[in-house]
Amino acid sequence: MTRRGGTTREHAREELRYYGDEAHRWYDWLIRVSGGQQRFRTRILPGVALGLALVVGLTAWAVTPRPGKDGSAGPGHLAATPVAAASSAAVTAAPSPTAEPTAEPTVAPAGPPARPRAQPAGTSGAFPTGVSAANTSQANAFANFRGRANDVVVVFTARDKWSAITGPWIGLEPKFFSNFPGTWVVTVPMYPEPSGSVDTDVYARSHLAACARGEYDKYFRQFGQWLNSKNRGDSFVRIGWEFNGGWFVWKAIDRNNWRECFRNEAKALLSVAPQARIDWSVNAHTPLPDGGDPFAVYPGNDVVDVIGMDTYDQYPPSPTAAKFDEQCKMGSPLPGLCRVINFARQNNKLFSVPEWGLVHQDTPAGRRGVAGGDNPVYIQQMYNLLLRNRDILAYEAYFNDPDLGNVGSSLVNPTQHPNAANLYQQLW
Repeated sequence: MTRRGGTTREHAREELRYYGDEAHRWYDWLIRVSGGQQRFRTRILPGVALGLALVVGLTAWAVTPRPGKDGSAGPGHLAATPVAAASSAAVTAAPSPTAEPTAEPTVAPAGPPARPRAQPAGTSGAFPTGVSAANTSQANAFANFRGRANDVVVVFTARDKWSAITGPWIGLEPKFFSNFPGTWVVTVPMYPEPSGSVDTDVYARSHLAACARGEYDKYFRQFGQWLNSKNRGDSFVRIGWEFNGGWFVWKAIDRNNWRECFRNEAKALLSVAPQARIDWSVNAHTPLPDGGDPFAVYPGNDVVDVIGMDTYDQYPPSPTAAKFDEQCKMGSPLPGLCRVINFARQNNKLFSVPEWGLVHQDTPAGRRGVAGGDNPVYIQQMYNLLLRNRDILAYEAYFNDPDLGNVGSSLVNPTQHPNAANLYQQLW
């Protein structure tokens, strides 16, 4: 792997810190206070879900606007869309969960005028779709496997220095997506990573403070100029993705400075590339470093176009449609994808799933019994959810990575999950 061409693998290494450490601590704590894993799964989690459902129902009834004169539904409505039935006999198609209003606030506080709703990525299919890839060969192999072209490709800049962020490897030549006919989704850090071993909390606080003062705005203007130079000014840009975890040095360890940092960098980028589509990307089922709700640092409707979530079949896995429903509807401080969809609807935004996938049983999560493995149910339910909410889906991209030290999600080259891969081919 090179710093220029192996960006997906870079991300995998960072994720390993989470799957081998932070997520385990949160999961172990929940298990311990619940009186054991079996009790947590069979009694505690369903009880919490029921209690939340009651609160949510009463709150929704009280605050949801009634249909207007045109008969349209109020915020949070998910349009019912016919769902393609799986042809695999091993999977029974079940209704996908619908995002429901949550007890916590879902509409951003009043502020500057919101950006108009962005356009989703172009597509010739049911919804915009693609893959995370380090080069054109990888992306094409995935497209050939499923028999459908990639509408988007999710790429990651290097993170070691500003010049690699403001003028990245992406688009240097055809093998690095210069001729890609679809839309780029560029994943970019808020600032470079340290070159050596440091206290990442101290590092994050220092750089977030500098960023909040506007000291890094010039770099994001340069990044915007680079997008324009590649004729990719309308790309989706994921600034400071997965900030709610503890594995990246742009973690939201200081809420106010993180929010201001994001706002500064987004505004600087948009000042030179106004057609760029800003994607605020949360990691699923993960609290802020201080244990709080990730939505507490939402930067504002004037600097965000897309509400994104990276989500995998783990912590917790979804062996049944009912379990998928439970994890999708999880709320504060461990939000699931349904909350993202609901938040996007109530704020007139699109939503995205820039990374999603299966998790192999031979991964750290799998060995702890919290990975779904070769799970066609997860594939089916993700498809159902995406199709049902395609009216506001900016794009989705499968994270096809065989690394067993990370998630081991590969559907092709190699095929780590044959049953799920077969269903994915049929659905997509």
